[in-house]
Amino acid sequence: MSLVPPDLNDAEIRELDDLLAAVPAPLEALDVVMLDGYLCGVLSQPEVIERTRFLALACDWNLTAEGSDPGEAAGVVLTPDTAGWHAAKHERLCALIDKRHAALAQAFTEQGWFDPLVMEPTDDEGQPLKGGEAIQAALAPWVIGFEHALNHFNGLEQLAAPEVPDLLACLWRHLPEQTEEEQAYTKALDQEHPLKTLDAAIEDLVGNVIELADLARADMVKVATFRRGGPKVGRNDPCPCGSGRKYKLCHGSGAQG
Repeated sequence: MSLVPPDLNDAEIRELDDLLAAVPAPLEALDVVMLDGYLCGVLSQPEVIERTRFLALACDWNLTAEGSDPGEAAGVVLTPDTAGWHAAKHERLCALIDKRHAALAQAFTEQGWFDPLVMEPTDDEGQPLKGGEAIQAALAPWVIGFEHALNHFNGLEQLAAPEVPDLLACLWRHLPEQTEEEQAYTKALDQEHPLKTLDAAIEDLVGNVIELADLARADMVKVATFRRGGPKVGRNDPCPCGSGRKYKLCHGSGAQG
């Protein structure tokens, strides 16, 4: 029996949100809800992404990645020595992020379910929102965080699995800003698969994210199996992952020629 890693409690969630808010300018960290979506986006990739690669992008919304490695980012990166910050805050921030990341990773692989961190949506007077307004207000920040991960780690969107675009579209329906194509897809979803309550919307979101993560994990296993026992593939041959691209432009992009 595997040990279940402890998840953040309510006090730790508030503490993490406060630490993120305290990250000094000009850095612009995600809030705790966006961070949760971002971590799920990181965990849904068909590769293991270490904290050294994803932390900087969580601590600065505007950070842009150079080349193909998000770990080599342009601009100021949060460190224990950043002005207005200090080592104790940095250590605690990393510890809380690691704790949530580990709990989500275990939930993805062993439970096939997770509880996203979303806040109860209220209006300007503090009264609970209802219906569609409540769904978008609650889920949009989380989905924006998930999208932030995909903007910097593109392995999930490059999967050959035909289900990926539709699953992602079911997440993008919660975004406040959409392209014309996304708006049309959202309208069709609202007609064919309406989400009448926030609980139903959360269940739908979680199911879609888990399915995306399962597809990514299956791709990881397929590629790992091929690398262990498959025949040698030329760099100009089709990639064995099934993407239709040349090996050198897909899973062989990091291989030495």
